[in-house]
Amino acid sequence: MEIQSKQLYARFKDNEGKNFDAILQNEHEGNIGFGFMNTIKNGIVRAVNKKMIVSEPKTANYFSLPLWGVENILDESCGEYDIAFTVTYVNSYQLFIQIYEPY
Repeated sequence: MEIQSKQLYARFKDNEGKNFDAILQNEHEGNIGFGFMNTIKNGIVRAVNKKMIVSEPKTANYFSLPLWGVENILDESCGEYDIAFTVTYVNSYQLFIQIYEPY
């Protein structure tokens, strides 16, 4: 596993049990692009077959991310309780992750 991928997995695993918001953005100049948002409550983090899966135990909702091709991880946190970062992949996809404590 690449160094960036290990760092990404470690950040998710360190916050296991918290809520995860994931927003995918694909903003190519001149194209409309696409995006989605997914919220996972009390997320369980697993690595399987070069991908990371964040799942919600009660509802079986999940999202998965590739653990290869991670180009950059930009920390956008604003304190202990506002954990956020942007992951950029080599194919120009950007994923904004926000992690917060469950209510």
